[in-house]
Amino acid sequence: MADYDVVIAGGGHNALACACLLIQKGLKVCVVERNESVGGGTATREVTLPGFKHDMFGSSHLWIHLNPDFKKLRPELEKHGLKYIWSEGAIQGHPISDGGDGIIIYKDIDKTCDSIAAYAAADARKYREICQEFEEIRAGVVKSMFAPPSPPSYLYQALEKSRKGLKRLRDYQLSAKRFIFENFQNPHVRACLLNWALAPQILPDQLGTAAGIYVMIPSIHNFGQAIPEGGSQMLSNTMQKYLLAKGGSVMTGATVSRFIVSDGTCLGVRLQDGREITASHGVVSALDPVQTFLKGFEDGVLPSDFIDMVKNYSFSNVTMQRVHYALHEPPKFKHGAAMDETPFQRICGSVDDIERHYSEIVRGIAPSNPALWAACWTKADKTRAPAGKHTLAMDTFVPIDLASGESWEDIAETFVREKLLGLLRKHTTNMSDDNILGHYVQTGPSMARDNLCLYRGSTNGGERTLAQMGVFRPFPNYANYRGPVKRFYMTGPSTHPGAGISAMGTIAANEIMFDLGLKRDDDDDLDL
Repeated sequence: MADYDVVIAGGGHNALACACLLIQKGLKVCVVERNESVGGGTATREVTLPGFKHDMFGSSHLWIHLNPDFKKLRPELEKHGLKYIWSEGAIQGHPISDGGDGIIIYKDIDKTCDSIAAYAAADARKYREICQEFEEIRAGVVKSMFAPPSPPSYLYQALEKSRKGLKRLRDYQLSAKRFIFENFQNPHVRACLLNWALAPQILPDQLGTAAGIYVMIPSIHNFGQAIPEGGSQMLSNTMQKYLLAKGGSVMTGATVSRFIVSDGTCLGVRLQDGREITASHGVVSALDPVQTFLKGFEDGVLPSDFIDMVKNYSFSNVTMQRVHYALHEPPKFKHGAAMDETPFQRICGSVDDIERHYSEIVRGIAPSNPALWAACWTKADKTRAPAGKHTLAMDTFVPIDLASGESWEDIAETFVREKLLGLLRKHTTNMSDDNILGHYVQTGPSMARDNLCLYRGSTNGGERTLAQMGVFRPFPNYANYRGPVKRFYMTGPSTHPGAGISAMGTIAANEIMFDLGLKRDDDDDLDL
């Protein structure tokens, strides 16, 4: 007799979300995590000074609130301590070098457009138009994001029948930069929107990325921006508490070394210490493709052509250089009181500066004048620092490998102080050394050590290219969350819809329930 109905390798929030849905249906579930605590990409740690809580990877919770299954689950997690803090006013600021007060993105579209109109009224009208058009695709966006991806021909068939649809289809093929240049005129607005659009680690001239602008910009107004009180870790912690309360099992400090396969069927996992955990209905890997398929199966078990696809999977040549600070007081910006109200900022220069930044990444050069993301979450969540104190996180995109042969481990401290802190100081009045109580630097190599799923420091689960999104993620013919052997399933950022805090593990859970006959369609769940 098997130990569990379903065993899940990995204890990040996607794995836990998958487990939560399965256990709601009465399935006996076990989550196995190599670290001493769950969380994965939602980990929160006190790495600078005691009492200062820092989100080590993901921190902004937007996409998760589009997830219909998470919406149903959230009340249960709130019983175990999950509390979201919503940004109802100013959400993100865009200080622009030599560009006046900068642009503020509010929850309210009218106030956002007023901020843009201070630079260009026509650009504000276009921004509003994009947000209004989102209502036409909103339901489709949610459905497509949290279900197995449809064949690409479906989108073409849906849009090619009208003049407006064909125009939209053409826009979707554009790069983010080309779309922004065609639709916005003011150089500061262009820089603001381009910097924002590149947040998913895409390149300015990468074709097919403009489609994301139609979703990313309106979503922040439609669905809002939130953070969990106490840090991103609270999402995973409350999922763990819920699972345990429902009779599930969460094993930490337990590393999966092999997936057990017999006669083409996955039967369970073998741990590094030799213990075996068996499953009668399914095994789920929430690990990256390298750990899962190149290291997790015995030689000869998987088809050679499948192994070739795994080896050809591109994670990315981009990583993050990040620093965490413990502060006396939050940064005070030179861009007016409204900028100080924003919990996080995207700081950049001109479009030329942005293009130079990404050109240097492609060439393996440490960026000379990088764009900067900065977040002081303690403005909204006072529980993340001792009374009256604050935390600050800053990061930028950098190449994983440096053409000079240098290691980020050796140059990170200097890079952070000169480039990241140096840029922030140009935009603030109080970020002197006297305001800094302590700091902690993360590099691509350090993140890869802390979280093995961040392969070589890549933080997005795999490049977001046309060849690796939708029905091609992670591989052609395997985008339905089922693996190359029976009763084996996949979840995590290497599967659709990709990286981000979205609890997309619910999709794999639904597919397992379909296979077990516990679910017939999107609105019909059957209890055991």
